[in-house]
Amino acid sequence: MLLEERLSKWADVYEKNGYLNGSILIASQGNILLNRGFGIANIEHSIANKPTTKFRIGSLTKAFTSLGIFLLHEKGSLNIQDSISKYLPDLPHHNEITIYHCLTNTSGLPNFTSFPDFWFTTMRLPSTLQEIIDSFKNLELNFQPGNSFEYSNSGYAILTAIIEKVSGMPYGEYIKEEICLPLGMYNTGCDDGIKIIPNLASGYSFWENPIHAAYADLSFPLGIHGLYSTTEDLLIWDQALNSSKLLNRELMKKLFTPNRDSYACGWVVSEILGRPCTHHFGDISGYCSQFIRFVDDQVTIIFLSNMNVTPVSHIAEEIAKVIFEEEVSLPIPAVPISIPNPGVLAGEYFIEKEQNRILDITLKNGELYLTIAKMYGVLYKFKLVPVRHELTKTTFITEMINEQLVFNYSLSGEIEYVEYINYYGEKFMAYKQNS
Repeated sequence: MLLEERLSKWADVYEKNGYLNGSILIASQGNILLNRGFGIANIEHSIANKPTTKFRIGSLTKAFTSLGIFLLHEKGSLNIQDSISKYLPDLPHHNEITIYHCLTNTSGLPNFTSFPDFWFTTMRLPSTLQEIIDSFKNLELNFQPGNSFEYSNSGYAILTAIIEKVSGMPYGEYIKEEICLPLGMYNTGCDDGIKIIPNLASGYSFWENPIHAAYADLSFPLGIHGLYSTTEDLLIWDQALNSSKLLNRELMKKLFTPNRDSYACGWVVSEILGRPCTHHFGDISGYCSQFIRFVDDQVTIIFLSNMNVTPVSHIAEEIAKVIFEEEVSLPIPAVPISIPNPGVLAGEYFIEKEQNRILDITLKNGELYLTIAKMYGVLYKFKLVPVRHELTKTTFITEMINEQLVFNYSLSGEIEYVEYINYYGEKFMAYKQNS
């Protein structure tokens, strides 16, 4: 079977269960193997995702910001080893932080998106870039710059300000003029939350059904996590990164050289499936994305989603398994069966060896639902679909994501334990709390 056929059949199985939401593009050796949209771009108006649908790409933005800095370096407008205080002199005690430290997340700057009030307040209110920088500039550094790695959006706020200061242009205009237009990336830009962006998908979350994601004001993400794009534009970007169209090869090599903990400049450089690759994850208010580049194998996987619970990183790795002919597990078809008295299965089940983590199973209108914490500890609620029933076990799969719950009974019908299999294929034992 041709690789294109294998990928299409894999996608069909996932799509039938509703496990793919967004757009996926897969390319190898310069040829596009799969380029499809899945699920709904806008539920309110029943508009489907397509290869041309635009998505907010979150922290995939950092790669553009990094290249923007390197372009200024190449022109002699700045040097990546310069202190950030050379360009932003009102930063106290930060003479020792260089631009390169910010690029590689080795600055020691406290991450402003991890502050306690960020999710509930800062994220939802308009702020200037300077106000964001003011929120952390006087804080103590977490470590001596260059001595350690810690992912910090604060460093990329600094880089955004430096781009604007040195270029004399707003960040979005600079990226458009210096990167997007020269490459022909006409469907990529900076989303300020005000201007209308044609063909932009809406971002969603999930609680029993798709719901609106938590609001994020777009006045300040900019070069931190503020760009939008399409899978097709990002393939153009991918191809440009393999050339010297924008940046000479020596500087491109520096951009992709890790400093500490495999983080280079806006890219993670590591191994997936034992193969060297560069990659990055992104998320912002209902959108999530994964970009994997197996440069030696000339394989690129781009997955942009507008459903924040979609495990884009894991699914992208599953796609890589299909490409490299490794064993891949497929979801159980979501064909529901009837089971007797589902209400007896409801309750709280404590996961073994996972302190304070539970499977909260509830009954609503005769159907079971699972409430469980996912990324960042956020709770989601998924309908459980019964797909197998035997004398000593009943198997359910979840809607929206590929997970399983297997209830195991004694011969007398008592629930002994639940086997919970998450979308990574990890298995956990859970036991019902005694009432």
